[in-house]
Amino acid sequence: MGTKFKLIFEGEPDLELDKFQRSLPSIFRVERENDGIYVTVESSLTEDKLCQDQIDRELDRHFFLTCVRIKAEMVRKTVSQELHAKVTIHGYLPRDIHPQKWNNKLPLQLRLWSIAMASTQMVLKLILLFQIIELDYPNPGDYPEYIDPTKPPHPITECKFIRHLVAHAGDVSKKQLKLYCKYIGVRDKMFDITDEHYYGIIASKVPLMQAESKKVIEKQL
Repeated sequence: MGTKFKLIFEGEPDLELDKFQRSLPSIFRVERENDGIYVTVESSLTEDKLCQDQIDRELDRHFFLTCVRIKAEMVRKTVSQELHAKVTIHGYLPRDIHPQKWNNKLPLQLRLWSIAMASTQMVLKLILLFQIIELDYPNPGDYPEYIDPTKPPHPITECKFIRHLVAHAGDVSKKQLKLYCKYIGVRDKMFDITDEHYYGIIASKVPLMQAESKKVIEKQL
């Protein structure tokens, strides 16, 4: 059993299948079918979201080496009655709107927000959103200290912790970040996309990061 993906190429397909197969982990199987090239990743599930992250990172490596951009589109085995849709609630301009008084941070923060909202990559979205916060809170002393793992951190402090976890690799060494790992119930390691429990916890923090970065922008408008 596994999760199957169809490879979607930007432009005409340009891929040496044998060499491509050798570049991938042993749990990946590359096949050419009548309508294109497919990759199956071994998994106990037929639609495993973790497999999506695994193949995406392989294709990011491939793009870096070759400049051939490829997207992996999951082949859905089952059709359910549940409808998934992305809904955007459109706002309106305030009646008392006036020309913006710009500073040296706001243009970049608005651009980061725009890119983050368009991103479907969770880690990238979190990093971009924290950059918005960091532009307003650039100093370590701007973030309230965290000392009690039985209670949640201050929101901007938690955003800093989330960003550290997704942007770095290896062991957690900082005392406050260790306490935060204890609070959210993960081991003292930076974020691992192959850990389903860890993945779910980090995914649940996206609304927090989005809300705090939005506050930073709104107070300047």
